[in-house]
Amino acid sequence: MSTTRKQHLMVGAGSKAGASDEYNRQLEQAETQLQKLQLQREEIERKRIAEEEITQNKQDFIDGQIELIERLDQSVQAVDREIFDSRQELKELEEARKTFASHLQTLQGIDPRKWKKTKISEEVHNALETLETCENDFEELAAHISEGRRRGFLSKSKHTSTQDPFLDSLRQGFAFNLPLIVLSIIALLIFANR
Repeated sequence: MSTTRKQHLMVGAGSKAGASDEYNRQLEQAETQLQKLQLQREEIERKRIAEEEITQNKQDFIDGQIELIERLDQSVQAVDREIFDSRQELKELEEARKTFASHLQTLQGIDPRKWKKTKISEEVHNALETLETCENDFEELAAHISEGRRRGFLSKSKHTSTQDPFLDSLRQGFAFNLPLIVLSIIALLIFANR
């Protein structure tokens, strides 16, 4: 009996060692699988971050594209208006040049030394009328041309004063009241001298 019991104990010890090896092997497999899953998880996280970055870059492009398209569209329209206005201005300048050249020729053609003494009054009257007409046309056209040259077409806002509005108002008020101040000072001086 003692020999059977000995064998039984040895067989039991061998099965425990085998179970431990099996457990270690399963543990190693689980650790290996866990490492693979961890690597897969890290790879998936990298891909997710890369996709988010691509999505953000795409959205940045779309936002920038929309903004720039709007600005370019407005600029194209502004340039088109400027081209149209420039063509109109060129026509006006050509007309102004013709008018100036015509008036120049007319005025250069008037020679007071050739006026007949019998019609001197009529000649002077006609010459003054011509001079006034030429001068009026010149002033009107010169002002119109100068006004057309002042505008800018791509700027967003009109000319704005960089000075303090209070100082502007003070200057305007002083300029408006200057005649009254001068008259008051003269009246005080006259009254003081009596």
